Amino acid sequence: MLSSRAIRVASVTLVAILGVIVFLPILALVFGSFWSASPVSLEGHFTFTNWMKAYTLRIPATLPALFLNSLLFAFLVATISVALGVTMAYLVERTDMPHGQVFEKLSISPRAFPVMIAALAWVMLLSPRIGVLNLLAREFLGFPLFNIYSFPGMVFLMVLYESPIVFLIALNAFRLVDPSLEEQSIACGNSVLGTVRKITLPVLRPLIASAFMLVFIIGLITLEVPVIIGVPGGIFVFTTAIFQIIATDYQSLIYYNQAAALAMMIIPVSLGTLFLYRQAVKRVERYVTVTGKARARNVHHLGRWRYVALAALALYFFLVMILPILVIILISFSEFTSSPRLELLAHLTVKHWHQAFTDPVFWRALNNTLILSFSGATLSLLLAFALGYLLIRTGAKLKGMIEGSAMLPIAFPGTILAIGFVWAYIRTPLYGTLWILLLYFVGNYLPFALRTLSPFLFQFHKELEEASWVSGAGALRTIVRIVIPFLKGGLFSVWILLFQIYLREFAGPIILFTFGTEVLSTLLYLRAFEEGSLGVGAVLGVLMLAVSFGLHAVTARRA
Repeated sequence: MLSSRAIRVASVTLVAILGVIVFLPILALVFGSFWSASPVSLEGHFTFTNWMKAYTLRIPATLPALFLNSLLFAFLVATISVALGVTMAYLVERTDMPHGQVFEKLSISPRAFPVMIAALAWVMLLSPRIGVLNLLAREFLGFPLFNIYSFPGMVFLMVLYESPIVFLIALNAFRLVDPSLEEQSIACGNSVLGTVRKITLPVLRPLIASAFMLVFIIGLITLEVPVIIGVPGGIFVFTTAIFQIIATDYQSLIYYNQAAALAMMIIPVSLGTLFLYRQAVKRVERYVTVTGKARARNVHHLGRWRYVALAALALYFFLVMILPILVIILISFSEFTSSPRLELLAHLTVKHWHQAFTDPVFWRALNNTLILSFSGATLSLLLAFALGYLLIRTGAKLKGMIEGSAMLPIAFPGTILAIGFVWAYIRTPLYGTLWILLLYFVGNYLPFALRTLSPFLFQFHKELEEASWVSGAGALRTIVRIVIPFLKGGLFSVWILLFQIYLREFAGPIILFTFGTEVLSTLLYLRAFEEGSLGVGAVLGVLMLAVSFGLHAVTARRA
């Protein structure tokens, strides 16, 4: 059993670590928003000029337009994702739709699909100029099908890859809701649809609210889809506006103070949403999971509509997974990347692969990515385990403050937090090295690591630890010999998930990377979307997909 002194030492140590990777960048961001000079200069003074410039912003968009676009984008993504995810979970868990277990197993796969690669594939499919689906539609229908470079295009792409989160949350919730409530409703004469509307959805309301808030935060802080799909169409949200301001003069860093001031204007919204999300999660824990173990399924018969439901879910996973993968592979081997038509199969080439593999930057980016993914996943897991054990297994004081501090980065877009790291560490030897990227990875994804690992710690019975203590083992030996071996399966799964996330992370590295610290995601963006080398970008995408899905297969086999 941990002594009071050990708990105090652990608490102080963890707070110090949080100070380095969370508090210091955030405080530096606030400082930068009021500083007149660039991050590299101390010859400045406090001023409100940066805030006035941000408030009167006209390029790339006005401040009201940024607020409207950001909030509307996040709201639509969250609303449609919740509607789609809950519907899919209902069809799989509560109806007689065939092959529901297959879709359940497939549901986690989109999380292994980097959104940037998906965006590249959908650009090749629905670009107004080179998109194959639009070219075919123009040829046979006389008009293009859909312009991906639009606000609906941004929402469409985000919904495809965020609704699986809601699906997984709702699926578990359906299994914890007592089906006898639905049975009694049907016995009283209500239809299946009426039962869902009057019984099922009200019971799941806290969960739906928490899922909505989570996806809303993701929509508010994301960068990949808005910068790849929105910017070419002239649509800006806060993250892309901040990115564009920095990109105006990337080398001199003279616009980082204005970017910091603009970033501070969206933080209250994300912090408020985070507070509502935590309140919703508490309500979920109070009302949805009170029944304990999952109950027997209450199957609603769809009749012939079950095959329509099957076709709809099959179409969804085809759009999310199969079609983009086929397009990316085809582009990587196509001599002409202007339109991946089937006749291009007669003009296959490996020149893009040769160009990628003979590029020294590629090998450096690959090496950096693997180092950061491995070390970042390991350090994040260790820190999350230490925090989780302290919060769940001990009576440490200030647990609420420590947990709140650890969850704080979820309210900060990766782009904004990365700017904070620039302000905090640019005058230290860490800047321009992989170390600052590593600190960013660990700090930015600490909330995810902690939330993902916590359920495994809750499952571990305290009696096992107490038996070890009674046998004379100390606290550290108990953790090493009893707790960690018992949780090794869960720890490995969390490590794999973190590795996959760091493999594709883009928002932070695009701000923090310098010559020599490139990673695959930044190289893909530069090659495909800045230089126009779509074939080389597709090669990088195929390699990232291979690693990500390989790790996903390992996790699925161990599950």
